[in-house]
Amino acid sequence: MENKMNKFGFEKMLAVLAVVLACVCMWGCGLLDEEVTHEVHEKRHSGLVIAILDDSLALETNGRGWTDHTENCDYWENCDGGTINQGLFLVNYRNKQKPLWGDTIDGAITIIGGLAADSTVLFYDKKGNFGFWKVGKNIDIRKKMKWKDGCKLEHRYVVVRTRPWKEGNVLLKDADPCPYAVLDTLTGYVNKLEFKNEYAWLEGCDDITYIDGETVCVKRLGEVMGAISMLTSDGVVDSLENTKERDFLGYSPVLYGNFMITQVYKKGMLITKVKKDGFDANYPETWLRDNSFIDSTGSTISYYPSEDLIVTK
Repeated sequence: MENKMNKFGFEKMLAVLAVVLACVCMWGCGLLDEEVTHEVHEKRHSGLVIAILDDSLALETNGRGWTDHTENCDYWENCDGGTINQGLFLVNYRNKQKPLWGDTIDGAITIIGGLAADSTVLFYDKKGNFGFWKVGKNIDIRKKMKWKDGCKLEHRYVVVRTRPWKEGNVLLKDADPCPYAVLDTLTGYVNKLEFKNEYAWLEGCDDITYIDGETVCVKRLGEVMGAISMLTSDGVVDSLENTKERDFLGYSPVLYGNFMITQVYKKGMLITKVKKDGFDANYPETWLRDNSFIDSTGSTISYYPSEDLIVTK
């Protein structure tokens, strides 16, 4: 009889723990029995530049924040929160005007910075499904990402940036624990990009992409604060030298589509156009600072606050 009672008590305790854990993971439960107030922010946040498409067009995203308030978290200022109702916008950064195209979605997705393909970004939802959002189209939800050995995560997937890749696939950058991985857009399989055989020359690259049928690498050669070079499988194609006017801070260059962003001392982020045969010397001097585009005189060309990013389909 005593064993039955102990067994019943243990099962009851497990049931209670299951309810508590489920409650903590869902909106509206707070810390154990705390009352939760779910707030959806009225104002959307300002535009975040996620890709530069050409000499005048860029992609920006924004969304509406939410916060779960409880007495405990408000006191410590660490309430749960996130973003919903994301939007994607095609904007002219040379001549500020109404977005050339813009749309928003209901619910929540995670839009990954960078380009997945021409005028297209990659996203994933809470169920682990990936999808694509192309300018002028509705979101296209595909299937679950299936992470293979070498890139398999135990808890959750974190992908920081995307790059176009061969055969219509997508290169995932900083897909922890993989520095680079390839998403097969047909099957959903994600495999680590190994730097061996035909890709051995990519070892040590700061960023990698695929431009007009050519695999392209950008990296700092020699000193950390030295020149930034562009390479293909044939070797160095072009370089940006470190000068007094262009004093690189030593941060890794980052690709935003077919454009490279480089941190420069006291000036912000220098934008450089990348082509498969080298850096484009004819691209006008342009800078990016806090999601504002700046010209060679230091004047702001364009900045898109929340009220300027409107739906225009």
